[in-house]
Amino acid sequence: MVVHGGNRGHVSSAAAPVRDGDSSGDAEYLLGSSRAERERLLAQCALLRPASATLLDGIPLPSNAKVLDLGCGPLGILDLLSERVGPTGEVTGLDTDHRMIGWARESVTELALGNVEVRHGALPPTTAAEALYDLAHCRLLLINTTHPRRILDSMAAAVRTGGWVAVQELDWATWQCDPPHPAWSRLKDLLAQVFGGDVHIGARLPGLVREAGLTDVRTSAHTYYWQPGDRYQTLLLSFAGLFRDRLLRHTPLTSQELDSLISTLRDHLGRPHTTVRESLLVQVRARKP
Repeated sequence: MVVHGGNRGHVSSAAAPVRDGDSSGDAEYLLGSSRAERERLLAQCALLRPASATLLDGIPLPSNAKVLDLGCGPLGILDLLSERVGPTGEVTGLDTDHRMIGWARESVTELALGNVEVRHGALPPTTAAEALYDLAHCRLLLINTTHPRRILDSMAAAVRTGGWVAVQELDWATWQCDPPHPAWSRLKDLLAQVFGGDVHIGARLPGLVREAGLTDVRTSAHTYYWQPGDRYQTLLLSFAGLFRDRLLRHTPLTSQELDSLISTLRDHLGRPHTTVRESLLVQVRARKP
Protein backbone atom coordinates (compact mmCIF):
# COMPACT_ATOMS: atom_id res chain seq x y z
CA MET A 1 0.00 0.00 0.00
CA VAL A 2 1.04 3.58 0.08
CA VAL A 3 1.05 6.92 2.06
CA HIS A 4 1.09 10.99 0.44
CA GLY A 5 0.06 12.85 -2.67
CA GLY A 6 2.69 12.23 -4.84
CA ASN A 7 2.41 10.82 -3.64
CA ARG A 8 2.00 11.51 -0.11
CA GLY A 9 -0.84 9.61 1.33
CA HIS A 10 -1.41 6.18 2.72
CA VAL A 11 -0.19 3.10 1.29
CA SER A 12 -0.59 3.91 1.35
CA SER A 13 -2.62 7.04 1.39
CA ALA A 14 -2.15 7.71 4.70
CA ALA A 15 -2.99 9.96 7.32
CA ALA A 16 -2.62 13.07 5.56
CA PRO A 17 -3.97 16.44 6.20
CA VAL A 18 -7.30 17.65 5.12
CA ARG A 19 -6.70 20.00 2.25
CA ASP A 20 -9.33 22.67 2.01
CA GLY A 21 -9.60 25.79 -0.01
CA ASP A 22 -8.34 26.32 -3.52
CA SER A 23 -7.47 23.76 -6.13
CA SER A 24 -3.91 23.62 -4.97
CA GLY A 25 -4.74 21.57 -1.94
CA ASP A 26 -2.52 23.97 -0.03
CA ALA A 27 -2.46 22.80 3.58
CA GLU A 28 -0.08 21.54 6.20
CA TYR A 29 1.07 18.02 5.44
CA LEU A 30 0.06 16.16 8.58
CA LEU A 31 2.68 13.44 8.26
CA GLY A 32 5.38 16.06 8.63
CA SER A 33 8.59 16.73 6.75
CA SER A 34 11.27 14.91 8.67
CA ARG A 35 14.08 13.00 6.99
CA ALA A 36 12.35 9.81 8.09
CA GLU A 37 9.21 10.92 6.27
CA ARG A 38 11.24 11.64 3.15
CA GLU A 39 12.65 8.12 3.22
CA ARG A 40 9.19 6.66 3.76
CA LEU A 41 7.78 8.55 0.79
CA LEU A 42 10.68 7.50 -1.44
CA ALA A 43 10.11 3.88 -0.39
CA GLN A 44 6.47 4.33 -1.31
CA CYS A 45 7.47 5.65 -4.73
CA ALA A 46 9.53 2.51 -5.27
CA LEU A 47 6.64 0.30 -4.18
CA LEU A 48 4.18 1.97 -6.54
CA ARG A 49 6.57 2.34 -9.45
CA PRO A 50 5.40 -0.77 -11.40
CA ALA A 51 1.72 0.16 -11.04
CA SER A 52 2.41 3.76 -12.04
CA ALA A 53 4.46 2.63 -15.05
CA THR A 54 1.56 0.45 -16.16
CA LEU A 55 -0.79 3.43 -15.93
CA LEU A 56 1.52 5.56 -18.07
CA ASP A 57 1.89 2.75 -20.61
CA GLY A 58 -1.77 3.27 -21.51
CA ILE A 59 -1.38 6.99 -22.23
CA PRO A 60 -0.08 7.95 -25.69
CA LEU A 61 1.95 11.13 -25.44
CA PRO A 62 3.08 13.28 -28.36
CA SER A 63 6.70 14.11 -29.05
CA ASN A 64 7.86 17.13 -27.06
CA ALA A 65 5.12 16.41 -24.51
CA LYS A 66 4.66 18.74 -21.54
CA VAL A 67 3.48 16.89 -18.44
CA LEU A 68 2.66 17.75 -14.84
CA ASP A 69 2.89 15.84 -11.54
CA LEU A 70 0.70 17.67 -9.02
CA GLY A 71 1.63 17.23 -5.36
CA CYS A 72 4.87 15.54 -6.35
CA GLY A 73 6.37 15.29 -2.86
CA PRO A 74 10.05 14.26 -2.81
CA LEU A 75 9.78 12.41 -6.12
CA GLY A 76 6.26 11.34 -7.08
CA ILE A 77 6.43 9.97 -10.61
CA LEU A 78 8.82 12.61 -11.91
CA ASP A 79 11.37 9.97 -12.90
CA LEU A 80 8.78 7.91 -14.80
CA LEU A 81 7.48 10.98 -16.59
CA SER A 82 11.03 12.02 -17.46
CA GLU A 83 11.56 8.66 -19.16
CA ARG A 84 8.27 8.93 -21.06
CA VAL A 85 8.75 12.39 -22.55
CA GLY A 86 12.42 12.01 -23.39
CA PRO A 87 15.03 14.75 -23.75
CA THR A 88 12.80 17.01 -25.87
CA GLY A 89 9.83 16.87 -23.49
CA GLU A 90 9.19 18.86 -20.33
CA VAL A 91 8.13 17.64 -16.88
CA THR A 92 6.89 19.96 -14.14
CA GLY A 93 6.50 18.93 -10.51
CA LEU A 94 4.33 21.10 -8.29
CA ASP A 95 3.97 21.00 -4.51
CA THR A 96 2.85 23.51 -1.90
CA ASP A 97 5.28 22.32 0.79
CA HIS A 98 8.66 24.06 0.63
CA ARG A 99 10.59 21.19 2.17
CA MET A 100 9.01 18.69 -0.22
CA ILE A 101 10.11 20.91 -3.09
CA GLY A 102 13.65 20.95 -1.73
CA TRP A 103 13.66 17.16 -1.53
CA ALA A 104 12.22 16.87 -5.03
CA ARG A 105 15.02 19.05 -6.36
CA GLU A 106 17.54 16.82 -4.60
CA SER A 107 15.95 13.78 -6.29
CA VAL A 108 16.02 15.48 -9.68
CA THR A 109 19.72 16.25 -9.25
CA GLU A 110 20.61 12.79 -7.94
CA LEU A 111 18.77 11.09 -10.82
CA ALA A 112 20.06 13.59 -13.41
CA LEU A 113 16.56 14.35 -14.70
CA GLY A 114 17.51 17.15 -17.04
CA ASN A 115 14.02 17.59 -18.47
CA VAL A 116 12.33 18.07 -15.05
CA GLU A 117 11.55 21.35 -13.31
CA VAL A 118 10.17 21.45 -9.78
CA ARG A 119 8.23 24.48 -8.56
CA HIS A 120 6.58 25.56 -5.36
CA GLY A 121 2.98 26.40 -6.10
CA ALA A 122 -0.40 25.14 -7.14
CA LEU A 123 -2.58 24.99 -10.19
CA PRO A 124 -4.63 28.14 -10.68
CA PRO A 125 -8.43 27.93 -10.48
CA THR A 126 -10.18 26.91 -13.68
CA THR A 127 -11.06 30.50 -14.55
CA ALA A 128 -7.38 31.45 -14.70
CA ALA A 129 -5.95 28.22 -16.07
CA GLU A 130 -3.95 27.91 -19.27
CA ALA A 131 -4.16 24.62 -21.17
CA LEU A 132 -0.42 23.97 -21.20
CA TYR A 133 -0.02 20.25 -20.61
CA ASP A 134 -0.46 17.02 -22.54
CA LEU A 135 -0.86 15.12 -19.25
CA ALA A 136 -1.69 16.16 -15.69
CA HIS A 137 -1.24 13.54 -12.95
CA CYS A 138 -1.74 13.29 -9.20
CA ARG A 139 -1.37 10.38 -6.80
CA LEU A 140 -2.80 10.11 -3.29
CA LEU A 141 -3.71 13.78 -3.26
CA LEU A 142 -7.52 13.78 -3.55
CA ILE A 143 -7.95 11.52 -0.53
CA ASN A 144 -6.51 14.36 1.54
CA THR A 145 -8.94 17.05 0.50
CA THR A 146 -12.57 17.90 1.09
CA HIS A 147 -12.77 19.39 -2.42
CA PRO A 148 -11.50 16.75 -4.86
CA ARG A 149 -13.62 18.14 -7.71
CA ARG A 150 -11.85 21.50 -7.49
CA ILE A 151 -8.52 19.81 -8.03
CA LEU A 152 -9.84 17.65 -10.87
CA ASP A 153 -11.44 20.68 -12.53
CA SER A 154 -8.14 22.56 -12.36
CA MET A 155 -6.24 19.56 -13.73
CA ALA A 156 -8.68 19.28 -16.63
CA ALA A 157 -8.38 23.00 -17.33
CA ALA A 158 -4.57 22.73 -17.36
CA VAL A 159 -4.63 20.06 -20.08
CA ARG A 160 -4.83 20.75 -23.79
CA THR A 161 -7.71 19.48 -25.90
CA GLY A 162 -6.97 15.81 -26.58
CA GLY A 163 -4.66 15.65 -23.57
CA TRP A 164 -4.91 13.37 -20.56
CA VAL A 165 -5.63 13.46 -16.84
CA ALA A 166 -4.40 10.53 -14.75
CA VAL A 167 -5.23 10.00 -11.08
CA GLN A 168 -4.29 7.35 -8.51
CA GLU A 169 -6.25 7.15 -5.26
CA LEU A 170 -7.05 4.69 -2.49
CA ASP A 171 -10.18 2.99 -1.24
CA TRP A 172 -9.94 1.82 2.36
CA ALA A 173 -12.68 -0.78 1.83
CA THR A 174 -10.13 -3.50 1.09
CA TRP A 175 -7.79 -2.55 3.94
CA GLN A 176 -8.25 -5.58 6.18
CA CYS A 177 -6.31 -8.03 8.28
CA ASP A 178 -6.64 -11.80 8.13
CA PRO A 179 -7.60 -13.41 10.43
CA PRO A 180 -10.06 -10.58 11.14
CA HIS A 181 -9.92 -8.95 14.56
CA PRO A 182 -12.43 -6.61 16.28
CA ALA A 183 -9.62 -4.26 17.36
CA TRP A 184 -8.71 -3.72 13.69
CA SER A 185 -12.31 -3.00 12.69
CA ARG A 186 -12.91 -0.57 15.55
CA LEU A 187 -9.68 1.33 15.14
CA LYS A 188 -10.03 1.59 11.38
CA ASP A 189 -13.63 2.80 11.65
CA LEU A 190 -12.71 5.46 14.20
CA LEU A 191 -9.74 6.64 12.13
CA ALA A 192 -11.99 7.01 9.09
CA GLN A 193 -14.21 9.32 11.14
CA VAL A 194 -11.38 11.70 12.01
CA PHE A 195 -9.36 11.42 8.79
CA GLY A 196 -11.08 14.37 7.16
CA GLY A 197 -10.87 13.31 3.52
CA ASP A 198 -12.92 10.63 1.78
CA VAL A 199 -11.22 7.31 2.54
CA HIS A 200 -13.28 5.70 -0.23
CA ILE A 201 -12.40 8.27 -2.89
CA GLY A 202 -10.94 5.52 -5.08
CA ALA A 203 -14.37 3.98 -5.60
CA ARG A 204 -15.80 7.38 -6.63
CA LEU A 205 -12.90 8.29 -8.89
CA PRO A 206 -14.33 7.28 -12.31
CA GLY A 207 -17.51 9.24 -11.66
CA LEU A 208 -15.64 12.30 -10.39
CA VAL A 209 -13.46 12.31 -13.50
CA ARG A 210 -16.53 12.20 -15.74
CA GLU A 211 -18.10 15.04 -13.76
CA ALA A 212 -14.99 17.10 -14.52
CA GLY A 213 -15.90 16.84 -18.22
CA LEU A 214 -13.35 14.19 -19.18
CA THR A 215 -14.11 11.30 -21.53
CA ASP A 216 -12.62 7.96 -22.62
CA VAL A 217 -12.37 7.02 -18.95
CA ARG A 218 -10.39 3.86 -18.22
CA THR A 219 -10.04 2.35 -14.73
CA SER A 220 -7.73 -0.27 -13.22
CA ALA A 221 -6.76 -1.24 -9.68
CA HIS A 222 -3.94 -2.79 -7.65
CA THR A 223 -3.55 -4.04 -4.10
CA TYR A 224 -0.77 -5.43 -1.92
CA TYR A 225 -0.44 -8.00 0.85
CA TRP A 226 1.78 -7.69 3.92
CA GLN A 227 3.01 -9.94 6.70
CA PRO A 228 4.85 -9.40 10.00
CA GLY A 229 8.08 -7.50 9.40
CA ASP A 230 6.81 -5.63 6.32
CA ARG A 231 6.85 -1.83 6.44
CA TYR A 232 3.08 -1.49 6.04
CA GLN A 233 1.94 -4.39 8.23
CA THR A 234 1.42 -1.97 11.14
CA LEU A 235 0.43 1.15 9.20
CA LEU A 236 -2.94 1.31 10.97
CA LEU A 237 -1.11 1.48 14.29
CA SER A 238 1.08 4.28 12.94
CA PHE A 239 -2.04 6.20 11.97
CA ALA A 240 -3.47 5.68 15.44
CA GLY A 241 -0.39 7.36 16.89
CA LEU A 242 -0.47 10.15 14.35
CA PHE A 243 -4.17 10.85 14.93
CA ARG A 244 -4.15 10.20 18.66
CA ASP A 245 -5.23 13.70 19.63
CA ARG A 246 -8.05 13.70 17.09
CA LEU A 247 -9.24 10.27 18.20
CA LEU A 248 -9.39 11.37 21.83
CA ARG A 249 -11.10 14.68 21.01
CA HIS A 250 -13.64 13.50 18.45
CA THR A 251 -14.53 9.89 19.35
CA PRO A 252 -15.80 8.25 22.56
CA LEU A 253 -12.41 6.60 23.17
CA THR A 254 -10.58 7.28 26.40
CA SER A 255 -6.79 7.27 26.47
CA GLN A 256 -6.79 3.91 28.23
CA GLU A 257 -9.21 2.40 25.71
CA LEU A 258 -7.12 3.62 22.80
CA ASP A 259 -3.94 2.20 24.33
CA SER A 260 -5.68 -1.13 24.88
CA LEU A 261 -6.90 -1.25 21.27
CA ILE A 262 -3.41 -0.48 19.97
CA SER A 263 -1.74 -3.05 22.22
CA THR A 264 -4.24 -5.78 21.35
CA LEU A 265 -3.95 -5.12 17.64
CA ARG A 266 -0.16 -4.94 17.76
CA ASP A 267 -0.09 -8.43 19.25
CA HIS A 268 -2.44 -9.73 16.55
CA LEU A 269 -0.52 -8.16 13.65
CA GLY A 270 2.74 -9.60 14.99
CA ARG A 271 1.55 -13.19 14.86
CA PRO A 272 3.31 -15.24 12.15
CA HIS A 273 0.20 -16.04 10.11
CA THR A 274 -1.52 -12.63 10.23
CA THR A 275 -1.60 -10.87 6.86
CA VAL A 276 -2.78 -7.39 5.91
CA ARG A 277 -4.42 -6.59 2.59
CA GLU A 278 -3.76 -3.02 1.58
CA SER A 279 -6.21 -0.39 0.50
CA LEU A 280 -7.14 -0.72 -3.16
CA LEU A 281 -5.10 1.60 -5.37
CA VAL A 282 -7.52 2.79 -8.06
CA GLN A 283 -6.07 4.30 -11.23
CA VAL A 284 -8.08 6.32 -13.72
CA ARG A 285 -6.95 7.88 -16.96
CA ALA A 286 -9.24 10.05 -19.08
CA ARG A 287 -9.08 12.38 -22.03
CA LYS A 288 -10.05 16.02 -22.43
CA PRO A 289 -12.49 16.31 -25.37
